[in-house]
Amino acid sequence: MSPGTCFRPVLDDPTTRDPRAVKRVMIVSGKLYYDLAKLKSENPLGEHVAIVRVEELTPFPRRELFHVLSRYANATDFVWVQEEPRNAGAYAFAAPRIKSLLPKHAELRYVGRSEYAATCSGIETQQAAEHMQLTTEAFDGLRGLVADLVIDSIAIQREQQKQLKPASVIAASVSHRWSNRAVYAAAQSSDH
Repeated sequence: MSPGTCFRPVLDDPTTRDPRAVKRVMIVSGKLYYDLAKLKSENPLGEHVAIVRVEELTPFPRRELFHVLSRYANATDFVWVQEEPRNAGAYAFAAPRIKSLLPKHAELRYVGRSEYAATCSGIETQQAAEHMQLTTEAFDGLRGLVADLVIDSIAIQREQQKQLKPASVIAASVSHRWSNRAVYAAAQSSDH
């Protein structure tokens, strides 16, 4: 390691600008991060995804991971993504530990290869196709999550509008519709 640097067991997504906009948190360990980060940068809804890297599995960095995950208070979808088959990667070890850190309403989904007797198929084209499928699957359904975010935002705006006095809402509405019309402007300026 270079002077002035230190090892960190959990790395937050450095590209996340607004943690409140994140709806999906992908948790990954290893080089798969770079493929997911590339896809995130190319995805128009990428700003709603955070990719968190767990760099140390044992001892499991509970405190550090909880600190990072808690930044994403609006996230509703948590996904463990791995290249290895389900029975060969870190999922079996990490999943129960990660689940204990998630909000009560949240589940941890798995995206990766199915259980397999070997660590890989040994057929390059099949391996590449499986890799493309799992990286694509990691971003599936994102549009629906973002739609939920928009619907929640509209509901909040409507609640705020209900709290306004009805007379002021009507006056603002009439003023907005007629303010650029000459007749309305003349009537407003007359001393009747």
